[in-house]
Amino acid sequence: MRVLFLLFLALPLVAADKREVEIDAAMNQLAEALRKPEVASLDKILGEQLIYTHSNGRIENKKEVIDALAVKKSTIYAAVDYAAEKQLAFHGNTAVVRRDTTVKLLGADPRTMKLSILYVWVKGKGGWQLVGRQATRL
Repeated sequence: MRVLFLLFLALPLVAADKREVEIDAAMNQLAEALRKPEVASLDKILGEQLIYTHSNGRIENKKEVIDALAVKKSTIYAAVDYAAEKQLAFHGNTAVVRRDTTVKLLGADPRTMKLSILYVWVKGKGGWQLVGRQATRL
């Protein structure tokens, strides 16, 4: 009986661990989609009502992000590297992640930026999708 009770207590921890693994995978899919932008991969990882805020204050929706990355190729991410440390909170089917991120941009204005980014993810039928991003330069 005690074993069953302990297993019952551990279930939320196992569920949280699984969700954390899923979020880590989604973060890696996002980084890959930014580095190698294709309409299909971006469409899958970005939510329909995305609010994508750059560190300069510019705000884009899903169509604008896909346009800049995959269509016009006006923004070119050479690298997206996440710091090991992160803050993560789950609220039902929503995950909020704060993570320092280093991005290397190529193109007309090449540069490397260290950012603190707040990512908001929602889990739907197709998996986790990014619905919010707010970047601040460090």
